Amino acid sequence: MSTKEKIIEAAIDLFYEIPYGEVSLLQISKNASVSNGIIYKYFKNKEELFKYLLEMISERIKQKLENISGETIEEKLKSYIYLNIEITQEEKKLIKIFREGQYKFVDYEKHIKKAYLKKLEEIFERRLNEFEVMYILGSIRFINISYHSRDIRYDVDFLVKILFNGFTNSFVENLDEIYNRNLYKRVILNTENLKHKFLEKGEKLFGLEEYHDVKIKDITKKLDYSIGTFYSFFQSKEDFLIEIVEKLKKEILFLIKDNYDSELDINKLHTMYLYIFSEYYKSESYKYKLLRDVEFINFDVYIDYLNKIERLYIDTLEKNGLSISENRIISNILLGVQHYMGIEIFFTKEINDIDKLLRNMSLLFKNGIKKLD
Repeated sequence: MSTKEKIIEAAIDLFYEIPYGEVSLLQISKNASVSNGIIYKYFKNKEELFKYLLEMISERIKQKLENISGETIEEKLKSYIYLNIEITQEEKKLIKIFREGQYKFVDYEKHIKKAYLKKLEEIFERRLNEFEVMYILGSIRFINISYHSRDIRYDVDFLVKILFNGFTNSFVENLDEIYNRNLYKRVILNTENLKHKFLEKGEKLFGLEEYHDVKIKDITKKLDYSIGTFYSFFQSKEDFLIEIVEKLKKEILFLIKDNYDSELDINKLHTMYLYIFSEYYKSESYKYKLLRDVEFINFDVYIDYLNKIERLYIDTLEKNGLSISENRIISNILLGVQHYMGIEIFFTKEINDIDKLLRNMSLLFKNGIKKLD
């Protein structure tokens, strides 16, 4: 390999294994067996090298999508999905790197979304509105990563069926039915608890700053407590982060449980959940970033969260008469919409009309994509 190729390969390995903030050019040069100074011949800093990798995977995805085949819209969409599965398997390291980069450097998320959209519109032979794109692309991208992360196979035919036909028989005619409900969020009562104070301050610090940049002394300084006091509760910074995320996970899982209403039909319930999450993160969007960060700092914690929230969503669908594997796909469609709604509200800033989003998603949940002309 050339020197540049060695550097790129070492960078891919390190950024795959370690969060962006913890990787240094010195580490990369050591892993590439080149002198530290030689890297600067090709990349002026770590950010430029990381962005080079984001561009690399973007181009490989675009090239892969050139291989779409099929005669009908359904056949082409299935081909589109299978090609996404293939690129995730073939480029698992770069795909993970892109997932971390998509909200740190949002221009790359916008760029790859345009590439995905271009091919989707060729398949459908028409322009797709932003909500149709979120429904199709959010579902496909999220399911692909969600299932691949846990080494689970899924039924592409069933996914396409749901994307085209929806999965409920109703839609929300009046959003006031949701807005006027009493919606609940659990809060801790004993706020003077010292450990809780640490967790609250840490949550905001990690949410607003890069994990690597936050030092334990920053946390103790804000609380005016000693570092020794910190270590009386937490073994390390990562242990501290995990406890923060466990607290956050509980809040979110309780949001789902406490606002579940068995009298609501599936469409109204999950349209309401989209609204709840937009409200939950609206004033504290750093919590959304924090949940994204943990995927790259402690993958097991992320997978545990994914399994638990998926399980709750599957339980909300039990009355529809489908199998668990089919309800798992629908659950991941719903979680995918929620996930990309978060990216487009809080990171790319491409969606700001929640009313319009909820109305359109409710219609898509009922009718699917094919019936929206």
